[in-house]
Amino acid sequence: ANRVLRKAPTGIAGFDEISGGGLPHGRTTLVMGGPGSGKTVFSLQFLINGVRHYGDPGIFVAFEETSERIQANAEGFNWQLAQLPRKKLLFVDAQPKPDLVQSGDFDLCGMLATLAVQSTKIKARRIVFDALDIVLALLPDLAARRREIYRLQEWLLAQELTCVISLKGGTDEPSSITQQPYGFMQFMVDCSVILNHSVVLGVSQRNLRVQKYRGSSFDENELPFVIGSSGFDVAVVRLLGRAD
Repeated sequence: ANRVLRKAPTGIAGFDEISGGGLPHGRTTLVMGGPGSGKTVFSLQFLINGVRHYGDPGIFVAFEETSERIQANAEGFNWQLAQLPRKKLLFVDAQPKPDLVQSGDFDLCGMLATLAVQSTKIKARRIVFDALDIVLALLPDLAARRREIYRLQEWLLAQELTCVISLKGGTDEPSSITQQPYGFMQFMVDCSVILNHSVVLGVSQRNLRVQKYRGSSFDENELPFVIGSSGFDVAVVRLLGRAD
């Protein structure tokens, strides 16, 4: 079964280089990191570049911040988000309603049914679920979380979408990443990327590591990146062999 794994380029130069061409096409990638580590920037840039450079319409599903706020934050980059055709990039607000949660009737069914209609309408090829942990935290127990993650996985495979799911995890404590349901999600996804942001002696340091990439070679090292005017910029560091 040595079919060539298709890649969906992110358009983030350094990242596409270390991952051998981008994220797994038609599969799911998990992007994990603490608050402010750049998860939303990475995810949104993946969608915007998809529309602008690769002809892939996309959907951004916002579980935590409102889509208005996410779009306002994106104005800080030179992405010209406002100039992208609205029919090609859709923002969906999916912040859970407190009453639904309290009644215990909460699941992803309704949302996924709506998304399926919208996805067909814009012929979506890419989708982002930003801050899925917000929803998972509302579910009463591990069994419910697993059920919803399986539901989501089946839906994504049926839709044949290239997906990024972002999760808040204190990446400084590896245990929090492997805790349920995140550890369980590691088995479901084809690729996982960990983003770290720390301040060392007053200097902001960011690095990224591809933790897993099923069926593909990848650079396993931690690589520094910056978030600049164009968004993500991954520094691909090469160790030059000296010919002496």
